[in-house]
Amino acid sequence: MIEVHELALLLLQAQTTGNPTGVGLFRFFAGFVLIIAIYTTALLFTYWISKEE
Repeated sequence: MIEVHELALLLLQAQTTGNPTGVGLFRFFAGFVLIIAIYTTALLFTYWISKEE
């Protein structure tokens, strides 16, 4: 099973050329959004787990 961060790295590294196509840009932004989502989820989880009840 492929890991989520490996998927993000594959999306970011997929067909990186000096002349980006529409699909290349879509895959780059898909990987970028995936990384931001993971980072945001980690921050929210850290806040949720550490807040005082």
